[in-house]
Amino acid sequence: MYEQQIRTMSVNDLKDRLKQKDRTFMLVDAREMEAFDKGHIPGACDVFDGEIMSLAKNFDKSLDICVYGPGQATPSPMADRLAGDAAKKLLDMGFKNVCVLNGGFEAWDNSGNRVDMSRRKMA
Repeated sequence: MYEQQIRTMSVNDLKDRLKQKDRTFMLVDAREMEAFDKGHIPGACDVFDGEIMSLAKNFDKSLDICVYGPGQATPSPMADRLAGDAAKKLLDMGFKNVCVLNGGFEAWDNSGNRVDMSRRKMA
């Protein structure tokens, strides 16, 4: 199963990585846009699972990518299907350095980390 191929990253490791301001790193929020707008990890791009294939074809294959989804209180290999599915698609497209945030957005938020909110104008 593909879950064994996908590495995980802890919240603390992600915090350290984000401090590096590394241009070869991309943080992908695989949740629905509404969830992203209500709160997301600073620096994340809002590419939910349905869009990942069309957008990722233009990404540099050498990027380190961390994908996160909603998460849950008790992480398990199948806990975050949105993030796992998006990470699997990225691996299938030839990206070598893909991981999933262990515990997803919930773990980030519950650890007391900063959360950004989008302010989109309604038409």
